[in-house]
Amino acid sequence: MEKNKIKVGQGKSNPIIISQDHQSRSTDVKVQNRFHKFQIKSHLDVFNAAKNLELQGYKIIHMEVGEPDFLPPIEVKNELTKIYEMHKFHYTQTAGIKDLRTGLSNHISNFSATNGFDIFEPISPDKIIVTPGGRFGIFCAFSALLRAGDEIITIEPAWPACHDCATYLGAKNRIVKTKLEQNWEPDISEIENQININTKIICLNYPNNPTGKILSKKTYNNIIDVARKKEIYLLSDEVYSNYAYQPFRSVINFDYDKSILVGSFSKTFAMTGFRVGFVYSRDNQLINKLIRIQALALTSVAEPMQFCALLALNSNPEKNNKVMKKRLDLLCKRLKKLPFEFTFPEGGMYVFAKIDGGLNLSDLKLVELLLNHRVAVAPGSGFGSNYSNYIRLSTCLEENKMIEGLEIIRDLVNKL
Repeated sequence: MEKNKIKVGQGKSNPIIISQDHQSRSTDVKVQNRFHKFQIKSHLDVFNAAKNLELQGYKIIHMEVGEPDFLPPIEVKNELTKIYEMHKFHYTQTAGIKDLRTGLSNHISNFSATNGFDIFEPISPDKIIVTPGGRFGIFCAFSALLRAGDEIITIEPAWPACHDCATYLGAKNRIVKTKLEQNWEPDISEIENQININTKIICLNYPNNPTGKILSKKTYNNIIDVARKKEIYLLSDEVYSNYAYQPFRSVINFDYDKSILVGSFSKTFAMTGFRVGFVYSRDNQLINKLIRIQALALTSVAEPMQFCALLALNSNPEKNNKVMKKRLDLLCKRLKKLPFEFTFPEGGMYVFAKIDGGLNLSDLKLVELLLNHRVAVAPGSGFGSNYSNYIRLSTCLEENKMIEGLEIIRDLVNKL
């Protein structure tokens, strides 16, 4: 690498060299000018800014999004070619086609058995609703249970869907903060202290996005006990359950009637654009409410996508787990040499890294600098107000691209 120059990525055809000399900064200035048109607050803001730069011909290394880069199962490809001929493009039952709900009941049960954990009640297909993605499942559950003035408890850092959906419905969020120094373990007494007469739901997000934390059995039992004592719902977002690198307990492995499981095909089967998720609860009355809400909003999930999801259940997503684990090992190994602090993720597809205080940079400033150098990462403040000195790095890209992105990060922080 030439002195005072950093190779930061590929242009439309040739490598872009950004000179550190005052006379040769035109390319860098152009990118910065384009970047400053965007207001960055979340990983989606970064993604949209990066996509806009790509439309202008810049090559961006995406380490900000949780979208698996591998293909959906081959079974899905084969099904897509048959859907038109078989006329699978009509309205379905609002709850979802019966075959898919039956397949999901078997999938959920088998997943628990594979991990060596019992379920306390057979998973009935009639207590599952197929939703257009996990986020809408959360929104439906909140719409059924919350009214203006009600409250939920979220454990941060966390994917902001629960916070945002509750806020939209006029409910209040009470936050339980966790810390890197305590291995992201939630304090049970703090959860209890946040509960009052208006509390309706405790929200869980494990394996956690963004930290990769998985709750221990003891902690989970304590949270169940608190919910049971106060008779409040426990909503568990388990979208990353397939990416658990140690035994993972689902909410269904605990005997509690007011539990709600939210899952998705997006991460497990790399089917983000298909928009298929699901909600399961032992509370039959709640499921019936969700069906009525979904009927009002969208009638049903698109039939072709439901049949693709059904075929995906016949595949084995274990190889996806191994791919992400290998990438996380590589990412963590290289991050150890950089001015960041982190815990090794127990699950998921991200590393939540604390910025060394010596750099004197907020997350948004570092995200801006990195995007100007063609690397997109997510700001920590998008996952909670106390995490403005963190960034989230995704492993949803090929290893060579990830290494290139990390080298750019290394060169940038070494100059700061």
